[in-house]
Amino acid sequence: MRDSLAIAMMNQLKAYALTFLLAGFVFPQKSLAADTPPLADQLKEIIEWFTGKFNNAQDVASNPSVPFISMTNCQVQLDGDSGTNGTQNVYLEQSSPVFNRVRFYSFGLGSGAIDLGIRSFINSSSLSGLCDRPPSQRIISQNNLAAAVCSLNLTYQDNSYVGRNEPNGCPTSTGGKVVSNVSIQANSINSLDQIFSSSGQLLVATPVNFQRIATVPESSPLAGLAIAGAGLVFLKRKKQTPVLMMKSVSSKQS
Repeated sequence: MRDSLAIAMMNQLKAYALTFLLAGFVFPQKSLAADTPPLADQLKEIIEWFTGKFNNAQDVASNPSVPFISMTNCQVQLDGDSGTNGTQNVYLEQSSPVFNRVRFYSFGLGSGAIDLGIRSFINSSSLSGLCDRPPSQRIISQNNLAAAVCSLNLTYQDNSYVGRNEPNGCPTSTGGKVVSNVSIQANSINSLDQIFSSSGQLLVATPVNFQRIATVPESSPLAGLAIAGAGLVFLKRKKQTPVLMMKSVSSKQS
């Protein structure tokens, strides 16, 4: 009797164990799908993660032959753009001892992914330090944008956004191509640009790991309300200031 009871309990435990194992395979797949944010939320998040001040100091520390690169990205506006199409525009500026690079990044809602279009500027001399200006003054002229667009899709994968445009890449002015790989996380951006000559020879292929070091102030409705509130407080204090000064003067005279 005890043996049969023990056998029944063992079979029941095996059934529970099998159910637990099957649940372990099924539930993570469902949760991963559930954790993928809607595209509109992805666009908002990717802009938050991509904007800011970054550098590759960690790469330099591990390999001193790697040039130090600083990167500053901030949201900008296109002149004459109503902003109703949902596209978010970002100005990118990279500086190093060997090169300086500025680009116009346009993020938009695609089909199941975030569409990224990268364009160069016709004249970039007046854009240096653009992110240091107030948000209302970060305006890009559409006439200053090159016609050629380098495109890739950014897909959400495990708390990051990953994009590749291999094998075709984007054409260069010398007849070659650039194949880009990028991964954007909350506080880091990993990139790899493979530059090929017109004959298909690989010229450059250096991965860069950018780490966030600071944020760039951005405009928002809440910020506007905060500024307006601060202005009201300032006006109230300003009205009271002459009275306080008179009291202070009269006390000194007495």
